[in-house]
Amino acid sequence: MKFLSKALNGVYRAPDQTMAAQAGSSRLRSTVISLRGINGKRGVLGAFSGAMDFPSGFGANWDALADCLQDLSWSPGCHLLLLQEGAEFAETAVGECRMLLDILASLADFWRQQGRGFIVWVDGVAGLPEFAQL
Repeated sequence: MKFLSKALNGVYRAPDQTMAAQAGSSRLRSTVISLRGINGKRGVLGAFSGAMDFPSGFGANWDALADCLQDLSWSPGCHLLLLQEGAEFAETAVGECRMLLDILASLADFWRQQGRGFIVWVDGVAGLPEFAQL
């Protein structure tokens, strides 16, 4: 698999277990973020901050999330974010889920332009494209 290709940057429906296991053995920095039990903005921002080990000055708002993920100087390399168990969040926090996915898609485009891998796999959220290997 060519996980390091910046052409693959984007937000996708989580692939099957086999592909996810292969991703874990790739050279991407994989971060698992559980969305289980999260039903709003505060919870999802906290989940990202904890899983990504954001700097202590994280502002806990959408702009701060985008800023931290756009300035990954504190976390070098290519990134694969695995958002697990997103169905409840997508159903109970529709607007917040859409905002999160929009931010992540914008960041994937930003990192593509920078020549750096940034792939997001989301479990349990309908309507996302399937991850396709090149």
